[in-house]
Amino acid sequence: MAIDTDFHNHVSYTSADKMVQTAKHKGLRILGLSEHVFQMCEARPVLPHMPQEGPDLSFATYITAVQEAAERHHFDVRLGLEVDFIPQKNEPIQEAIKGYPWDYLIGSVHEVDGLLFERVNAPEREQGEVLWLRYFDLLRQAVCSGYFSVVSHPVRMYTMNPHLPSTFDQELEQLAAEAARCNVALEINGSDVLEYPVVVRRLIAACALYHTPMSCGSDAHYPIKIAQAHQQSETMLREAGIHKIRIWRQREVEEYEV
Repeated sequence: MAIDTDFHNHVSYTSADKMVQTAKHKGLRILGLSEHVFQMCEARPVLPHMPQEGPDLSFATYITAVQEAAERHHFDVRLGLEVDFIPQKNEPIQEAIKGYPWDYLIGSVHEVDGLLFERVNAPEREQGEVLWLRYFDLLRQAVCSGYFSVVSHPVRMYTMNPHLPSTFDQELEQLAAEAARCNVALEINGSDVLEYPVVVRRLIAACALYHTPMSCGSDAHYPIKIAQAHQQSETMLREAGIHKIRIWRQREVEEYEV
């Protein structure tokens, strides 16, 4: 496996120990753990509307669990957090996560102007196209915010909204160009690769055009899902002429060849 890192994984349904043990068993070299910020009790007052995944965690218990799992299994584990980008709530969210030893922060757009778009029925075409355009606007804002190492699953809206605007590829290119300008990675998300690979290929093509930094993460919520689409992701990236994967330690950029 040429892609031997996975930088988007969760622990709320399982444990850091089980995730690290499985990553080691699957032959990965580095595992990034990146629980949702809305799972953390310190950030919950800012994000009470977000549906929880498993029990509450605190930053202290989460960080300790990640560090202990790394030590127990003698494995390179990077400490991350998946952080929602919500314009009117960004300041208190960022304040809540300050002062912790994050290796990287993932920026995610899970809602558009209060609409949790992964949890609603598919809209009509006209509304769907408007939602896509606003979604891309928020993704660009997240990229340019200075908060994040990487912005995740940039085509996730396709889950419940197949109504791509006619300017879809231009929107992807604008996002890729902004990410390259800001030196922020865009993520190839394993869950998206398995669900709608054709749309992910269009994202990859835009990133290849602008030499946008690329991150690879499974979005695994259970150990079995770690590296779930690495082979397919690697094939897509190679076909587009992309041969570098970006990772982080203590918020500093690292890259390796695939």
